[in-house]
Amino acid sequence: MKRVRTLGDLEAEVMNIVWNCSSVTVKDVNDRLSRERAYNTVQTTLDRLYRKDLLVREKQSHAFVYRPRLERAEYHRRLMSGFFRELLQSERASVLAAFIDTAAAADIRNLERLEELIQTKRLVDRKRS
Repeated sequence: MKRVRTLGDLEAEVMNIVWNCSSVTVKDVNDRLSRERAYNTVQTTLDRLYRKDLLVREKQSHAFVYRPRLERAEYHRRLMSGFFRELLQSERASVLAAFIDTAAAADIRNLERLEELIQTKRLVDRKRS
């Protein structure tokens, strides 16, 4: 699984537009941005996201058409996986405690969901062994 990087503000806004539209040109993105940007800025941002392997592109006529390489949920999953992997390598107990506290504060039912996920993971790992 290739690790993904966090996005800057403009990159995140552009990715949200691409995820919502599924297929866009530079003009499409430029028309949907929250504030006006130079065409070249949007073009450079899309190219940067393409080089980061977050977009695929196809030449159609005189313009590239961009599509997401990853679904939004998969991007976030990979982002969080990398983030937690780094944190857990250094301070396991405090990171896990903070995560559980945060999950429970957001919704107490998250504790039940976590227990279910842990049980499922244990079953899958046992079957693989």
